[in-house]
Formats: sequence, structure tokens, C-alpha cells
Amino acid sequence: MPDYGHKLAFGTFLTPQNQRPHDVVALAQLTEQVGLDLATFQDHPYQPAFLDTWTLLSWVAAQTRTLRVAGNVLNLPLRPPAVLARAAASLDLLSGGRFELGLGAGGFWDAIVAMGGPRRSPGEAVQALSEAIDVIRAVWDTSEHGGVRVAGQHYRVWGAKRGPEPAHDIPIWVGAVKPRMLRLIGEKADGWLPSLSYLQPGDLERGQGIIDEAATSAGRDPRQIRRLLNVNGSFPSNDQGFLQGPPAQWVEQLLPLVLQEGVGTFILWADDPRSIEIWGGEVAPALREAVARERRTAGTSSGEVVRSPKALALRHKGIDYAAVPRSLEVVEPGDRTYARVRSNFWYAGAPGLVLRPGGVDEVVAALGYARSQEVSLSIRSGGHGVTGNSTNDGGIVIDLDRLDAVEVLDPDAGRIRVGPGARWRTVAEALTPFGLAISSGDYGGVGVGGLARRRRLSRPQARAHDRPHRRRRGRAGRRPRRARRRRRPPGPVLGAARCRQFRHCHSLRVLGGARTRRRLLADGLPGR
Repeated sequence: MPDYGHKLAFGTFLTPQNQRPHDVVALAQLTEQVGLDLATFQDHPYQPAFLDTWTLLSWVAAQTRTLRVAGNVLNLPLRPPAVLARAAASLDLLSGGRFELGLGAGGFWDAIVAMGGPRRSPGEAVQALSEAIDVIRAVWDTSEHGGVRVAGQHYRVWGAKRGPEPAHDIPIWVGAVKPRMLRLIGEKADGWLPSLSYLQPGDLERGQGIIDEAATSAGRDPRQIRRLLNVNGSFPSNDQGFLQGPPAQWVEQLLPLVLQEGVGTFILWADDPRSIEIWGGEVAPALREAVARERRTAGTSSGEVVRSPKALALRHKGIDYAAVPRSLEVVEPGDRTYARVRSNFWYAGAPGLVLRPGGVDEVVAALGYARSQEVSLSIRSGGHGVTGNSTNDGGIVIDLDRLDAVEVLDPDAGRIRVGPGARWRTVAEALTPFGLAISSGDYGGVGVGGLARRRRLSRPQARAHDRPHRRRRGRAGRRPRRARRRRRPPGPVLGAARCRQFRHCHSLRVLGGARTRRRLLADGLPGR
């Protein structure tokens, strides 16, 4: 099988035993400390010797900062998909986009039935998983109007509210080995997650072929599906067999699984701290280096975002998508996150490309690329854009939402530096420890950058897509009377004030009107 070019990822597969419940949490924290990407846990709700996997996932996510977490794999028959979708999105939001969804159709049916779950034949299990994926994706898709409607044989959802939307595009990985389930993965899922110990010689290659064929028949690019693999072994000082030897031997034996079998994620099944340290400190970096070297020699691109033929058909003329700097985070029409970034506060734009730089160098790269394209350019800061100038139709949007850092330069003088993507809630949280407050909007989600102005940085023939405001008229066709605007007291727009009780507030207009000053005085704060 070919190398799919996926960026390599490494993780651990930890046993959720409850005899010493904090040991498994410590192993997850060690997984993060040694530089690994992912901690996963098996899910057997009927096993009294195990912690509940969902509770453990939530606890580990709260005890770590960068580690992604996933079930390996979650037991679908005992976790209804609509509820699971909301739980997954909630954990993803709380963890800052660090949850991945591994799903299994079930296998220990006597234990599942004993817990009140259904007993399903192999065919029914495949159908139920297919319906569950439809339900989960529909709950996450807040861009669609109306409730979720899936009239399945096993899961019937009729009119359920959509949302919440996850913090990132959660992939759905399926643990399976049989042909019907592999075809379902090719048609609908985002990843295949088998265990090497359960595979016979040739099963991995045959499984990849079934998935690729099903994906192609469904109009998908097989590279859209990540290939994960649970592996186990030990690290003796000498060669004692496959994955039974020193780190260099592991690298040599895992390398063909990447280059010839297409595996992009390796998950070590181990509860031994020393094995986890060797896995993260020696094997993972050495294998990454070896794969990068082989890919350079073969000319294989690594980490490229692969889009389906349907998504490629939505690309706009006049935009050279192949020339986008690879350092940039990109959202295109057809991507699942497109609905989240296409619009501003008032207008549902339809840009052909959204660039989301995460630093100064990436901003420079985004502007340089945008100037070379013969389409409109819109700049959007965090949280605002009511004039319509921060989006367009068929052009490029540079979304600064990721540039949300808040830096206190001089607490005594009240000088701070705020990124253009920050929102007032973020500013309030950053300033609270210093007892400072800054004038702001009356809602924490309002962006500091205010109304983003669009500049046409493209070639002269590029046409701006302005959206003029339309004034509402009265019943007799006359324009309504314009309300008199109340003058605000003079003063700097961004003035920091010493705040003694700011911990109870999200944002305050420190230099606002009379009502705000009365509120500040009532709290014992200066009104000016």
C-alpha cells in the first residue's frame, strides 16, 4: 500500500483500572511530558474493575494542557449517539479542541445486554454504527437549519436541537476488522483503528484495500482517512522478535508500516512508565526523522490536507489554491469548519478561501499571498465586523481570531498589548490578577479589534464586494426618526483603571456613561 503522507502521531493505550485510580492519570500525564500526542483508554462499561471511560477522559483532559484524549474505542451500544455527540462536543470545547472520537460497534453482547443494552447481529451492528455516525455529525452541524432528523432502524432522532459545535473538527475513528465495517469506514469515517495483535498476516494490507475502494466509490480521496494502529511490545537490550528489542529495532520494524502500509498514528499499549518514556523520548522522534528522510527521497508530501472531490468542486475561480503557503491554517468551502468562519456578525459571506494566521510571520505570508490573487480581500478581527467589510463573496478573508494574546507591559502604568483577535472576555481574564480593567463593550464576546475594515490589496482589476446598509422605512414609506446620540465623556478609548473588585466582572466601560460610573462608584471603584 502507498504512504498516505499523514503527519505522524504517537500515543498510549492505557488500562483504566480502578484499584489505584490515580495511577492511570499519572500515566496520561507522563504521556504528555515525554512529548506524545495522544492518550487513549478502552471502554467497557460492564467491567467493574475499570473506571468509567468517559469520566476518566474528562478528568485527564482537565489534568493536562496539550494532550489529546480518545476512547479506544467507545462502546456505542451503551452510549446513545445523540447524547454522545453533545458530550463529545462539550469535552472538546472545555479542553480547547483536544478530544477525538473513537467508536466501536460492540462485541461482548452478553455483558452489554446485562447492562440494559441491545443484542445485535454483525449486520445490525454495522447498520447501527452507520446511523450513529449520521446522528453525531448532524448534532455537531450547527450550520444547518431545523432539528436533527435521522429515521434509522436502531437510532431514530426526530427534531433534536443541534449543537454545541465542537472546538475543532472532531474525527471519527472506527475500531473494526471485518469487511462490511471496513467498507463503512471508507464511506463515512475519518480513521481506521485496529490492534496489530488481533490482525493476521496480510490483514492490514487487505483492510487498507477495502477501505480505499469504498472511499473511492463514495467519491472520497482515500487519504482523507487516517490509519491508526495499536501496537504492543517491550524494550529489552537485544533482539527478541518483532517489537521486542531496543528502540532502533522498533524504528526499523515500524518504518515499513508507514511507508508500505500507510499507518499514520501508532498507539503503544503499555502501563509501564519506562516503556512510555522510551516510546516518547526515543522511538517517536527517531521514527519521525526516518519517515521524513524517506519521504524527501520519494517526493511524498507530508501533512497535506486532503479534500474530497466534492469539496474541490466548490473552489472559486481566480484563487490559486496550490500556491497557499503551507504554514497557514486554511479553510475552504466544503470544509466542516467553513460555516464557522465564512460570516461576520450580520452577513453570511461566501469567501473562496479563509486564512487563519497564528503569528506575525504567518500574517506576512497571508498578505503576500492575498496580494498575488485577483480577488477581493477582507480582514477580520475577533468578534466583530457588523459593516460587512470583514467578509466577501468569492474572495479571500484573513481571519485574525487566533491572534488573541493579551500581554501586560506595565501594570503600574496600566499599559497592555492586546492582539487583534482578542475578545473582551479574554482581556478581562488576563487583567484580573493585576487588578486592572479596560473600557470595552458590554458583552465578553465582543472583539477588541472592533469593526474590521477591508482593504483591496489585490490587483487593480480586483473588485470589492461591498454590502451597503439599507435603512428601514416606516409604514408610510418615510424614514424613521433617528435617535439622538448621547455624548460620552471625553477620554482615551483604551484607558486602564485600577480595579479592586474586578474579579466579579467580565468587562466594564470604565470610561462610559453616567449609569456605568454610578455602578463603579457603588462597587467602590473610581467613576472616571
